[in-house]
Amino acid sequence: MSELIEGVILAGGASSRMGTNKSLVTFKKKLMIQHVYDRLSPQVNKVWINSNILLEQFPKDQQLKDELPYHAGPLVGIYTGLTFAQTEWVQFCPTDTPFLPLNLVERLFSKTKNTNGTIIVPMVRGKIEPVFSLCHKSTLKGLKAFILSEKKKISDWIEQNNFETATFDNLDQFYNINDIKDLQKIES
Repeated sequence: MSELIEGVILAGGASSRMGTNKSLVTFKKKLMIQHVYDRLSPQVNKVWINSNILLEQFPKDQQLKDELPYHAGPLVGIYTGLTFAQTEWVQFCPTDTPFLPLNLVERLFSKTKNTNGTIIVPMVRGKIEPVFSLCHKSTLKGLKAFILSEKKKISDWIEQNNFETATFDNLDQFYNINDIKDLQKIES
């Protein structure tokens, strides 16, 4: 299965609430992005990193700068990842979620077998987790127009597509670290 899917870590945000690049924040003696990379890489064929600065910890040819000239949030990272990926399916994950499920891709991809869904999204306690979407390359078609219309919510874009959900029970696996208080909370 992993040979059919590439992964993209979305690390191109401004990290304004954190006050520094979230990817480079240390948590349990590792960079935040390294936690995500270590959990995602066994689940996919290749991991791309969407970042607008060069992260010296990773090879340059693994890093993708936004394809659109302005920062419009994670949707531009999704657009960029879908543009560069060589597989039909692409798994997206944010850089600030060090506990992402080790079976995320398996659970989401299993939904593709019995559906025509082009986006598979985790659902936890009745709420979708849109930044963890597994997207088919065909979703690229309308994404640029959606972004250029200045719409920014991933969930709005997902709802315009044929999407399915996969239920997960552990909300902690999708916990994201937005600021120092969030980091202190998980360190204690």
